[in-house]
Amino acid sequence: NISHELRTPLTSMQGYLEALLRMEDAFDRDERRRYLEVAVRQSVKVSRLAQQLFELAKLECEETLPQTERFSISELVQDIAQKFALSASEKRIRLDTRVENEALFVEGDIGMIERVVTNLIENAIRHTPEHGEVRLEARSHAGEVEIMIADTGHGIPEEQMPGLLERGSTIRRMAARRGGGLGLLIANRILDLHGSAIRAASRVGEGTRISFVLPRVRTV
Repeated sequence: NISHELRTPLTSMQGYLEALLRMEDAFDRDERRRYLEVAVRQSVKVSRLAQQLFELAKLECEETLPQTERFSISELVQDIAQKFALSASEKRIRLDTRVENEALFVEGDIGMIERVVTNLIENAIRHTPEHGEVRLEARSHAGEVEIMIADTGHGIPEEQMPGLLERGSTIRRMAARRGGGLGLLIANRILDLHGSAIRAASRVGEGTRISFVLPRVRTV
């Protein structure tokens, strides 16, 4: 996993630093700064991936387990939407939030579920071009609450969908090269610990839809 996820940013960072060291006298001040800025961005990416690898390892060996409680998924969805409103606006993406009602309660670890939705929203915004749309919904059905994130991004080819949640697959390697990290795998592992899982559907040129369900609980 480390080999697949860290190779690309490490190689890029090393290449820029070696070029800067080897050709320092040939570069003017602006070129040197540009090379250093690229190296710093890649180092940040490496740090983020290392942190995610550590987080995923803890989840997989069940060192981190859910601390469940009853909470309002309606409020959580609205809070997360507000957190991403600025970043979506800066990219000229419409962030549309739809909550069926204000009384949707579920049982789970609120911090972990927030991490799941945050990861999915980050992915959706990353893969949606300017003037696109990301939709975040929460709705109840047959004793469950479905949380859905849909985007109008480029979509995923049908033949790559089976590898969406498999480390080492073609689509996972492509995601690592684009800086996508391990957010989707972390989200799916958290949901697995909650007895749920990611459901994904996508069409090239139309976008991707990711959802999961949690059991609905009644308020006292």
